[in-house]
Amino acid sequence: MLIKWLALIALSVLLTLGLDYLELPASRFLGPLGAGIALALFNVRLTLNPNLQPVAQGLIGLLVGSSLNPKTLGVLGWAWPFMALGTFWSIGVSVGLGLVLSRLRILPESAAIWGLSPGAAGVMTIMSGDYGADARLVAFTQYLRVLIVSLVAVGVASQAIEPGLGVSRATVDYFPRILWPDALFALGALVAGLYLTKIFRVPGGLILLPLILGAGVENFLGASVAPPPSLMIVAYAVMGWRVGLTFDREMVAKTLRTLPAALLAISFLIAACGLFAVAMVVYGGFDPLTAYLASSPGGLDAVTIIATASGADLPMVMAMQSCRLFLVIVTAPYLARWISQKKFSRNSG
Repeated sequence: MLIKWLALIALSVLLTLGLDYLELPASRFLGPLGAGIALALFNVRLTLNPNLQPVAQGLIGLLVGSSLNPKTLGVLGWAWPFMALGTFWSIGVSVGLGLVLSRLRILPESAAIWGLSPGAAGVMTIMSGDYGADARLVAFTQYLRVLIVSLVAVGVASQAIEPGLGVSRATVDYFPRILWPDALFALGALVAGLYLTKIFRVPGGLILLPLILGAGVENFLGASVAPPPSLMIVAYAVMGWRVGLTFDREMVAKTLRTLPAALLAISFLIAACGLFAVAMVVYGGFDPLTAYLASSPGGLDAVTIIATASGADLPMVMAMQSCRLFLVIVTAPYLARWISQKKFSRNSG
């Protein structure tokens, strides 16, 4: 058993480093996910400790909550109409596309909705499994979306960057100095969020409650709740392994059959969000690059890096992306429940 775990960890590291070298987004999740799939295809079965998943989800919630800081939320004062309309537009288009894919029997209803949600790819993958959807199909669709959206965003941004500058990754301090008061506040938000979720069974609470509590600490107590990058690597690995280890050869073949339709749906989603970016330029006076990156359907980390390197209005991009990310996480469980009830009533009729 130890040899199997060592093989999984080693392959995860190699794949993650390879994806990092290629500067592909979400490598911290995709590397372990790919390693889990590879071992599963060779009938190597490993089981994660069930207590690891809630903690990993809670850390993701804290990370998202830390982005909802005063600087980001300050943009709400004057740009909130565009943020609200853009958020509902992208979510509405993604839900519509998901329903189309399900009606065409390309993807199951719940997997189609979760898979095309415009943001929080890792969160949607994990939460979808908690609500009965096939997390493997959701992971395939979500990370295909993240990859394509990020590559298109890099292409668009490259037209606005001075020659020779490029879009590069920011330098990351994986082991920053620990500020113990901040760390205790973050730990308190994490533990309280997980405990309240268990007691009150809040839909999506493993991520949502630490997110809300973390954002409260950031905004009202002035403490930073962002987990250190080294800890987030472990959290992403747990999430990736949880999904990847459930794959088999039949599921891999099934996901590949959905590839053409998924590519078409993602392309339509990008075009629809691009259309809203045009409206932001025409009616809001935003510069084209900021409008495009702010309305881009997902890939918060990649979009933030691109916005930083290209000189776009970073607070506006972060505010709109964070607003949609928050709303996606909040509404996804209720959309899933609505779809399940609709399907049940249709079958009963």
